[in-house]
Amino acid sequence: MTSQIEFLTAPVLEHDRLIHAFTTRPGGVSAGPYASLNLTRSRGDSADHVSENRRRVREALGLDYLVFAKQVHGCDVIAIDAPPLGEQPAGEADALMTDKPGIGLVCQTADCTPILMHDPENGAVAAIHSGWRGTVQNIVEATVAAMAQHYGSKPADLRVAIGPSVSAGQYRVGPEVVAQFETGFPDPVLSLRDEDGGAQLDVAAACAHQLRAAGIAPEHLTQLPHCTYSDETRFFSARRSHHRGESGQFGGQGGIIALRGVAL
Repeated sequence: MTSQIEFLTAPVLEHDRLIHAFTTRPGGVSAGPYASLNLTRSRGDSADHVSENRRRVREALGLDYLVFAKQVHGCDVIAIDAPPLGEQPAGEADALMTDKPGIGLVCQTADCTPILMHDPENGAVAAIHSGWRGTVQNIVEATVAAMAQHYGSKPADLRVAIGPSVSAGQYRVGPEVVAQFETGFPDPVLSLRDEDGGAQLDVAAACAHQLRAAGIAPEHLTQLPHCTYSDETRFFSARRSHHRGESGQFGGQGGIIALRGVAL
């Protein structure tokens, strides 16, 4: 594992007032199943290692703060006006938004879909964690609505990038999950059902559909092509860990977005 931090970015979010990145595995200090740039505290990695990894990311991006939430696979959105003390989570939510400069909003993933939003007209950003449960609850629509309420954001002005997540080819779900995606989504979200009633699910495609339905212009929406399950060198994967009989022993990468500015 290389010691060099690697960030992925999306051209749709290139802006002189914006910092954004999707982190990958190289460049951290964690070991074992968490090697190496693990940003997630909740799965047994050393707290000191996670703190150092977060510091490296923050400094590499030139940010004053990184703000995390306790993600619960829901559809709540928290507005961040000031960073929490220390490394405390901002609260229980799966989306964070702010119009304050220097604050890096982080959505943590390890197969789920990270989504970053920028409103260049009103100077606001959001980071969203959308697993299949959050997608069923349409957390992206909730975030678009919250940005409109708090910052006056118009969906047509938003620029949105969907980051690395598990691909449909690596993500079979059972009939109980299939049932929740059979209405309200286009056919490509689910494959043909197998003999047990399961199917391959494309959560990122479902999120993209919801974003377009919420008013995001197609030319302002992009999706990175990387599969977290398939690329072990670059990404942590909850499903890959489970298939190896190591459930719960994996790290997490992050989608990060911030407005450029002076320290608070």
